[in-house]
Amino acid sequence: MVMAMQSINGSTPGARAQLSQYQAQLQMARREAAQAANRVSQLEQQAAVARQESASADDKVRGLENQPPRSDNNNGGTRKRINTLSQLSGTVLDVTA
Repeated sequence: MVMAMQSINGSTPGARAQLSQYQAQLQMARREAAQAANRVSQLEQQAAVARQESASADDKVRGLENQPPRSDNNNGGTRKRINTLSQLSGTVLDVTA
């Protein structure tokens, strides 16, 4: 019986060390989980902002697509016309041979 008590008492410091190590690992894991949850929250907020900006840009594109192009009358009348030879005339933008 004395031997059994010595054996239990002898393993108690080892068990305490294991328990202490387990508690330290558990605390570290909880800290890492909290940091990861915080990062996920930040990324979700960034994604929401990006979605809003994307929707706004899409709306702007649709709005511009639905508007006819503006003619600028201050540029000397670059509108193309058909001349008497049935050829387009107007400003030459690119001359290639």
